[in-house]
Parts: sequence; C-alpha cells; structure tokens
Amino acid sequence: MLSLLPPSRRTSGRPGKTPQARRQHGVGLVELLIAAAIGLFLLAGLTDFLSRSLVASGRNLQDARLTQDLNVAMDLITRDLRRAGYSSTAQGATAAAAAPPNPFTANTPAAAAGTNDGGINLATAGCVLYAYDAPATQNGTLDPAEQMGFRLQAGAVQAGTSATSCNDGTWQAVTDPSVSTVTVLTFQYLDGIGGVAAPQLPFVADTGVAAGVTWAVCTRLIQVTLTGQLQGDPNVTHTLTQSVRVRNDWYRTGTASCA
Repeated sequence: MLSLLPPSRRTSGRPGKTPQARRQHGVGLVELLIAAAIGLFLLAGLTDFLSRSLVASGRNLQDARLTQDLNVAMDLITRDLRRAGYSSTAQGATAAAAAPPNPFTANTPAAAAGTNDGGINLATAGCVLYAYDAPATQNGTLDPAEQMGFRLQAGAVQAGTSATSCNDGTWQAVTDPSVSTVTVLTFQYLDGIGGVAAPQLPFVADTGVAAGVTWAVCTRLIQVTLTGQLQGDPNVTHTLTQSVRVRNDWYRTGTASCA
C-alpha cells in the first residue's frame, strides 16, 4: 500500500533522536573546574570565619577567667581593709582626753614616721599591714592572729595573719597562679577630694581641744590598684582600681595633724 504521508513525516523502523534530545549537553571540564574553584573559595572563607570566631570566643573566655580571679582578690582586700582599726570595746569612746586607747590603731614602734597611720602600715611597696578585732574573739585585745595584711609575692596576691611585717607571719594565696599572674599591687592614701595624698599620709577630718588636750580625727581613704595577666598569655591583661574608706577613723591626741 502506498503511504499518503509526505516524505518529511515518514518514520523508519529504527528509533532516532528527537530535536530536544539533540539540544542537551553534559558539563564540560572547564565548567567543572570553575565550580570547584568557587566552592573552594567559599569553603576557605567559611573556615577562616569559624577559626576567627573560635579564637575570639577563647580569648573572651580567658579574659573572663582573669577578670573573675582579680575581682575575687580585690573584693577580699577592700572588704577586709575597710574593717581596719575596729575594736569591740570602743563603743562610747569620743574625742575626749580620757578616751581609752585602741590597740588596733596603735603604731608599730619600729615603723618610720608617716608609714604606720593608725595601725595601717603602707611602708613596704606592694604590701599593707593592719589589724582589727576579729569576730572569733572580739575581746578588745590585739591577738597575734589579728595582725593581718595583703602582699604581692611570686606573681600572686597573698593574705596574711600573725603578720608583724610583710616578711613574717602565715600567708596564703588568694589568686590562682594557674589562672593569673599578678604584676601590680599598690596601696595609696587619697586626700579629701580623691587625689593621691602626700607620701602615705591621710587627711584630717576633724580637730579640736578637749580638757586642754589637742586632738585630731583622721579619715583614711586608700586606693588599691591591682593588675594581672593571664597565665601563659601576657597579651591578656586586666587592671582594677578601687578606693576604700576605712570605717574606723584614726583618733590622735596631742596633735592637730595626721602627718
């Protein structure tokens, strides 16, 4: 039988490629290399970003550990130093000529003038010595264990008891040497307007004459500065500065000066 279809519409017995199939192509080598290069570039950027984030996170964690260690030490120093000169038997004492002496504000005889002000001794750099009536006894008598201090020793802040000087007594570290290395610990008197006073001298709060005896009540404001660096990484440092108002003023008789 003759076919009535035109030659262009006739099909042979063998399957052939359609025009759509002939238009499809695979990925060439050049395109593959470009895609790989772009992927590696993006991956490198992401890796760098993650690396920087991890370093920053680690640095923040280390700085937090250092700050916490120094904050604990500063809090202990300021809280304890604020109590210097306290005596449980001082109730009712006034600025009168017959006021009983306070053993916790007595100067050490060997101390040079101007270095032991009402029982607070700043004669040695990086060290403070003081005393107060501890809650365990509170008998109004200066016991050996009530002679206390803080000092910088071997890169750590140490608290001492039975300390008549910065080189004797029992001392215990209050900062963690495995976390921080303390490089600076200073104690300075401040004047009445917050400036550093003349060498280690407090300022006069009140003066007068009672029963023919001159007297002075000396207010003591001490600035404490503490600087430390992270153990093993000197680039991580932190400095704390805080002023301490000693609550028990220094009462002196026979003088109108605190020098």
